[in-house]
Amino acid sequence: MGRARGVAVASLLAALALAPALAACSSASPTSPRATGNATVPSPAPTSSPTLSAGQQATVIYCNHQQARITEPTKFHGGAAPAAVYVHGGSWVSGDYDTGGFIIDTIGPALAKAGFVVVSLDYRLGPHGHWPDQIVDVKCAIRYLRANARHLHIDPSEIGAWGQSAGGHLVALLGTAGPSAGWDIGPYRNESSRVQAVVDMAGPSDLLTMGDQGDAVLVAESFISLLGSVPRNQLGADLTRASPVTYVRPHDPPFLILDSDNDQIVYPQQSTELAQRLAANGDPHQVVTVIRGGHEFDTVGESPSEANLVRLVVEFFAATLVFHTGPGSSGFSSPTG
Repeated sequence: MGRARGVAVASLLAALALAPALAACSSASPTSPRATGNATVPSPAPTSSPTLSAGQQATVIYCNHQQARITEPTKFHGGAAPAAVYVHGGSWVSGDYDTGGFIIDTIGPALAKAGFVVVSLDYRLGPHGHWPDQIVDVKCAIRYLRANARHLHIDPSEIGAWGQSAGGHLVALLGTAGPSAGWDIGPYRNESSRVQAVVDMAGPSDLLTMGDQGDAVLVAESFISLLGSVPRNQLGADLTRASPVTYVRPHDPPFLILDSDNDQIVYPQQSTELAQRLAANGDPHQVVTVIRGGHEFDTVGESPSEANLVRLVVEFFAATLVFHTGPGSSGFSSPTG
């Protein structure tokens, strides 16, 4: 890590302690080799990726005709920058790279201001996209970023991912499931889809124990619908293969796991199961439970507040990707209030 980048991130984190970064980034779309105009262009090969300037934003097609929005840091501080990749929720059947409320609208700009390349992904959705299309796309996106790292000013050894609900499930799989899972297919096969830090916000971690009451049933049924026509005696095995807890091993990346005590869609027990599996394997992790946060962490009066959750996510990625510390270290603290 360069001294200039570390100083810049530290300064931004001090500002976040007082107020969340709410700056919006300028919008532009690429035509290779530089971003001009408003057209979305495909990037079938590493040399087709646009070269962007500080604060510039572009939309590219990365794999399987899916789009990604890439936002460069507000300022460059010399050398390549860490990247933070956002994966949206929506029960695997709805949403796009721009949905998620403050989880993308505020956290994304705060990360760009802190010196991160911020990437927000589309992925194939059900019912037309069957499992495992969703994780195949997300893994391909990480490989795309590494293949195009020079053009995008990304340090390929410093890529983190955050997501909520179905997005949390997918980023947890990025952190746990390696090539043996069979999802690293498509282009850029010589690149790794592994990430170096994960923020899982109310993501299902064990699809077999999602719950049998209320909205949790609907989420479980939504995922089952992605599997298509599966014999009943095979369903349990398929759900196990799609669950992040199945793949936890020693040396997985640091996890920040956020849940809410009144989440009726993905019960907090899902976070507990993932945390227990990470602990059993010696993997660094921290669980933060939001009081009265609901499923989307946007309830008035919740604790920690939205502003503190923004600061928490930025601090976590700075600690793990820039300063190479982690949960529980002196460089990472939990918010209060």
